[in-house]
Amino acid sequence: MRYHRNGYLIAGLILFSSLYGCKKLIVVNLKNAVTQIVVTGEVNNRTGPYKVNISKTVNFTSDNNFPAVYGAFVTITQNGLTDTLTETTQGIYSTHSIVGIPGTSYTLYVSLDGQIYTATSVMPQLVSLDSIGFMSGRNNNIFSVAYFQDPAGILNYYQFIEYANGKKFSDGRGNSVFDDRLSDGRYISATLYDDSIDIKSGDTLTVQMNCVDKQVYNYLNELQQVSGGGGGGFSSPTPANPTSNITGGALGYFSANTITTKSVVVP
Repeated sequence: MRYHRNGYLIAGLILFSSLYGCKKLIVVNLKNAVTQIVVTGEVNNRTGPYKVNISKTVNFTSDNNFPAVYGAFVTITQNGLTDTLTETTQGIYSTHSIVGIPGTSYTLYVSLDGQIYTATSVMPQLVSLDSIGFMSGRNNNIFSVAYFQDPAGILNYYQFIEYANGKKFSDGRGNSVFDDRLSDGRYISATLYDDSIDIKSGDTLTVQMNCVDKQVYNYLNELQQVSGGGGGGFSSPTPANPTSNITGGALGYFSANTITTKSVVVP
């Protein structure tokens, strides 16, 4: 997951788009912004413990290394039961007792230096990934295709994360989102166009499909756009941080989601 180093795009960038063969000038603020807290956390349908990661942004002139934030008080509440997380590593907080159950609401609470951050996410019902296929593009690029049955009459939001030989794709590639607004109830073949340079014949490709709620989908979709994912560069001349579902001014997001995976050898 990539964040702009100070929470905003803070450099003047000249972007050369190989896709459109044109040059786009984006001018944004060069000033350093105030350091912000970054919270990322997940509860899923697999066996815990589940983790919450807390770090902080750095200035443009600093190395792209986000310092861990320790000493926070963190809880996750499920059906009125509160689990107080333990800081197992600096900046990483782990649950003890909660269980990920589809249809259940989870509330994250973080208290840090007198500031409160909260978020609520409802875990969607599980949609199973059926199989993984491949298609060829220009220059013999290989794209993976996820096949699954979308449930009818329900708004569904999906996140795809990809791994080659057990290693997650780099620089945000292989991390895309999809919604069923135009394909409700259909058998879906979702081509993952942002992954071709990482897929090689003979690799073992693993595709993870997460069912996420609407707020998390909106965050991930905005993140994909501002980070240039999906094969097109920035979608607007004034990119900014995606809209977090965490209150209190933190960056990041908290997600209660289901997970299903499939692995296949690339032909």
